[in-house]
Order: sequence, then C-alpha cells, then structure tokens
Amino acid sequence: MYRLRPLLSKFLKARSGHFAIMTALTAPAAIVLAAIAVDSGSLYVEKRQAQALADLAAIAAALNPTLATANAQRTMSDNGVAALVVGRNSELSGPGARDRLLVTTGHYSARKEIDSAARFDPAGATKNAARVTYRTLGTRYFAGALIPPPEIVVTGVASATPVAAFSIGSRLARLDGGIINSLLSGLTGSQISLSLMDYEALLDTNVKLLSFIDALALDLDVGAGSYDEVLGANLTIGKIAKTMRSTGEIQGPALTALNSLVNQTTNGSVLPIKLSDLVDFGNGELTAASIRQVGVDMNALEFLMMSAAIAGRGKQVALDLGAQTGLLSAVVSLAIGEPPQHSGWLTVGEAGSLVRTAQTRLAITVEIGTPRDLLSLLGARIRLPLYLEAAYGEARLKSITCDGGFNNRKVEIEARPGIVNLYLAEVDRSKLGGFANPMARSPARLIDLPLVSITGQAQAEMSNTKFTSMTFTKADMKPPVARTVNTRDYLSSLTGSLFSSLSLSARLELGLLGIPLLTLPPNTLGKLTGAIQNVATPIDDLLYRLLSVLGVSLGEAEIKVYDANCGRAFLVQ
Repeated sequence: MYRLRPLLSKFLKARSGHFAIMTALTAPAAIVLAAIAVDSGSLYVEKRQAQALADLAAIAAALNPTLATANAQRTMSDNGVAALVVGRNSELSGPGARDRLLVTTGHYSARKEIDSAARFDPAGATKNAARVTYRTLGTRYFAGALIPPPEIVVTGVASATPVAAFSIGSRLARLDGGIINSLLSGLTGSQISLSLMDYEALLDTNVKLLSFIDALALDLDVGAGSYDEVLGANLTIGKIAKTMRSTGEIQGPALTALNSLVNQTTNGSVLPIKLSDLVDFGNGELTAASIRQVGVDMNALEFLMMSAAIAGRGKQVALDLGAQTGLLSAVVSLAIGEPPQHSGWLTVGEAGSLVRTAQTRLAITVEIGTPRDLLSLLGARIRLPLYLEAAYGEARLKSITCDGGFNNRKVEIEARPGIVNLYLAEVDRSKLGGFANPMARSPARLIDLPLVSITGQAQAEMSNTKFTSMTFTKADMKPPVARTVNTRDYLSSLTGSLFSSLSLSARLELGLLGIPLLTLPPNTLGKLTGAIQNVATPIDDLLYRLLSVLGVSLGEAEIKVYDANCGRAFLVQ
C-alpha cells in the first residue's frame, strides 16, 4: 500500500503524456472541421466556376437574342458541360440531369432612375439582353454520405444593344449669307456678320463629335470617366464655336470663320442651351466607351445653326428681308418651339430612338405693287399677311442589322415630314411664342385705302400622316448621305396652292361701318388675284431659305445616318 502511494503521486505529477491524450481526444473534432473546410472551399470554387460559365453563356446569348438558347448551350458545351438539360419558363429543378440551364431574353435599360434589379425586363418588346440561370450540384468529398450534395444556382445577365447615330434636319444645300446673318443675330442677341464664303467654308467642314466632347470636357475640367457634367453645362454659340476651334480639326477658311464668330458673339447673352439639347445619348450612364461605339462627323455649320435654333426656343425674332427677296417689302417674325417629348437634333441610340425637328411659326407680311391698269387703286400696295405653322417632323430608328458581318450593317429608319399649314390671314405677332395655344386668325386686309378695303383669306396644307421606311447601308454612312421623305399629297408650290384658293371681298369703309362694294372697275378682283399669284415663286423661295436654315424643309424630312454598331455584349448584372 505504501509502495503504491509514491507511484500514484509520481503518475499524477507526470506531464509527458498529456499531449498524446489531448490529441486523442480532439482529433475527431479536428478531422470533422478539416472535412467541413475542404468541402466549403471546394463548393466556393465550384460556385465561382459555375458563375463564370453562366456569364460566358449570357454574353453568347445576348449577341443574338433570336438564337440565345442555342448559343448559351454551345458555350456551356465548349466549356465541358455537355450533359445539360434546358429548362423552360422558370423550370430549374427536375429529375434526369445534374446540370440544368434556363435562358430568358428581354430588354435591358441602363436608366439611372430604374432600380438595378428591375432593369432587365423579360416582357420588353425590343430584345437586347439575355439572362442565363445555371443550376448544378456541388461536390461533398467528406460529408457526401451524410448530407446530400447542395444545389449551386447562379445567374448572369448580359446586354448587347445595337446603336446608331442619326439626325433629322436640312442639308443646307443652298446658302444665303444675309438670311443666316439675320437669323443668327436675332437668335443669339449678337451682331453676326459673316460672308457667304465663311458659311460655305463651314458647310464644307466636319468635326468629330467625340473630339468636340473631349475638348469641351477639358475646358470644363471634367474627368474622362463620365460626361454628365459636359451634357449639362450652359453653352453659348460663341462657346460652341470656340470648342470646335480647339479640337484642332478645323483649318483654313473654316478656322477663320470660327474666329470671326467667336469674336462677334463675345458680348452676346448666355443662352439657355445644353449639349444634351442637341445630342441625345439615351438615358444610360454616358461614358467615353459608349460614345466610341459609333463615330459621328458633325457638319460644322449644321451644328452651329441647330444650336442657335434650339437656343432661340420660345424667343420671337423679327427680320426685315425685303431687300434680300426681290419683293417691295418682307417683314418676318418667327418663333421656334420645343419638340414634344424632348429629343435631340442628333441621337446615338437603340431601336425606338427618336429625333425631331422643332415646331416653327412664321408671320410674314409681304408688300407688292398693284397692276398699272387698276386706276381706282393707283398708288396703293398689295399687302399679303401670311402665317405659317410647321409641326415637328420626326424620324425613329426601326432596326439595326449586321447580317453577314459588321461591314454589311444596315439601319432602317422610319420618317415623316411635319404638317405645314400656310394661311393668308391676320395674326397677333406677340403671341407667336405661345405654342400651347392655337393662333387666332382673321381675314387679311390686302388693300387698305381711306374709303376702300379689300380683304381675302386662303389656306394650303402639306401633310403626311404615315411613316416612310428607308434603309441606310454602310456606303450611306461614311460620309453620311441625306435621304429625303416627301409629303405624298403635295406636288406643287405651297404658296401657289394657297393663292389658287384665294377668296377676295371689297368693302366701302364709312366710319365704323363696312358696306360691301357692288361696283368696281371691270375685273378688278380678278386682276388683283393674278397679281398676287405672280409672286408665289419669290415667296416660296423666301420660305424655303428661312426654314432650311432652321433645319426645316417644306413638306420634307431629311435624314442622315452617321454610323451604326451592332453592339458588343457585356455583363450588366
């Protein structure tokens, strides 16, 4: 007994065997933890691999939404997933396969106001994106006998939006330096005086849109990642001309003209115009990469004139063009409205994008001489108060196709000219800018003598309510070729049609009473009508020159496509 006590005491005090005992006790727990770690790490790697496969399949599917499922399957097969079952609708589970795939096409919008989770719309009419959901079973190396293999479900969304750059407006095929100077001066509040050679030099010069934006961003000290601040900056015509000059792309006579324009607009008032009013890049985040999808070479003069027209929205401009028209007198008041559902003059966008011309109102009072044999009206002038309303013309991008490769790209545009109404009538010029309200019209006083008053009224309309489709190929884009859609129900002179429906009446003015005249020199009203009809051509010419400078053509819509890109697929979610 006494011999056992020292041995027991020595055993209890010994430390050499504790590690072995602790190892024996904790080894099972450590082995379990190690197995869990290996299984978890393996599942993490498998999920990353599955996500990469889903992303690749989504990119392949988005490149051609009509073949989205086949392209996604091929991508999965090329990456080692051959035994694959493709689900329908929301079907991702079911017997018979380890790997299942669900491909859904839809429309993806990058608009900032839409929550990121709702930007992919499976019900969207325009398919520009694909969502691929991939389900597979993970591998458990240690716990497979105890726990069933987990499902790995991953989703990739990719978009490949074809975009095109196109515009609507006038080709400015015929220039008139005097009218352009008058319009620019009235719209900008500056005294613009450029020569016809200056305008022709600008008409023959193009500047790259991206170069213009980069130069403006540099001047505003804006970073290259996003151009939102550039789009929202307040600009003047002088600022636009200065930015064009700083691109380094304009030389010779055009550079001289820009220098003159910059100097002449230095003291002009700041105009309420933003770059986004001119150029529409859609509703997504604007980046340098998105701009570079298409190349746009802007005509320098068109860009300046559209800037002035947009800057003058709602502003009434008075012009005296009598000496420039061959008429005795031609006094013009014009007002330019804003297109409904704002759209730029030029847009870079996808199918469904719109461009529109501005609504325009013109009040023109023309004076011409009377025929010599109208003795009773000797010394009087014939006064023709004309009022013209031009609704916006519009063009929309219908489709972009690249069948057979990028060099075979085609752009289909649907366009229609705006409705034009011309009246022989009196209007209140102070209300021209009130586009929300119709203009009140009254019979025109053509001859107003102390005792005799001759009035008349007439109306002519150019209208085309249907869209006309036109196709632009690669050859039509570099350089851009202007295509014209014309009003179908209009073949003759607008003013000629107006005067052909002219109705005249004569009255004897006695105090406040107007008494119809029963006797006038023979055929007086007929000769008066003939004299009015003889000036239809110069009045038509005046209307054409005025409106074409503003980007509006009578009964026409002129469309240009600058470039198109069928889109590079990229992940969006």
